[in-house]
Amino acid sequence: MKVGDTVKFIDGLYNDEKGARYTIVEINGDRATLCFICNLPIPPQSIARISELEVVQYGQKHKNG
Repeated sequence: MKVGDTVKFIDGLYNDEKGARYTIVEINGDRATLCFICNLPIPPQSIARISELEVVQYGQKHKNG
């Protein structure tokens, strides 16, 4: 799991998160800052434990990485 990956919460963990997708914008130890994928002008961000997430789609590699 890395910055730029699209993630979701593990199935069955939180019923209200079903179908929600997020982009990882920062990783800090065992937690990640997530940006909710939506059509809002300023998408909400939140913090989640990495152990509660699973990758849906890997982000593209950066030119420098």
